[in-house]
Amino acid sequence: MRLCVAVFSVLLVLGCAPRLLDDQAAANLVVRKVIVDTSAISGVAGRKMAFDTSPAQINADLTAALSQTLRATPSGNGDVLVQVTSVRLMSRTQEMMLGGASYVQGVITVTDAATGRQIVPPTKAMSTSKRFRLGGPIGAAVAPGASEDYRQTIDSFATSVLVRLSPRRDTLVSPDSPAVKAGRVQLAPQG
Repeated sequence: MRLCVAVFSVLLVLGCAPRLLDDQAAANLVVRKVIVDTSAISGVAGRKMAFDTSPAQINADLTAALSQTLRATPSGNGDVLVQVTSVRLMSRTQEMMLGGASYVQGVITVTDAATGRQIVPPTKAMSTSKRFRLGGPIGAAVAPGASEDYRQTIDSFATSVLVRLSPRRDTLVSPDSPAVKAGRVQLAPQG
């Protein structure tokens, strides 16, 4: 099961994530603010860190990662809400026995900043850390520490959300598109 989750998540990070908007709507989306809700979790599950990571800290870390990745700007036209349902780090026992990857699960909703109308209805999302670990002593030996695993997992989720809210790379996007102007979408080189 963990192997399937890890393979699926790697595909999501690589750009095979299901898009939440059609290409033109994605090209016109500029994120105004990111709101993260961690009220449904009690902290990090699985491996415990040297320090206990509270829901408030997860909220702050995920908000910062999403705001930076999505290039949130006060003049944006959409608000992104992420309700976190699980943050799970691989435990040492899991690394030794099964292998797999740590992950963040949540529900993404995007609303129009001016009207409050839902642009993207609540949609479940999951992303694993960028690092899949093989089971056994070697996999456990080369696994990152808990803090690094946590950081990679948070960053990976933010990247996955960016991919889901962006147009496909081969889409023709106008150079004056709001998302291009905000720096969230790069124009493909003309050639």
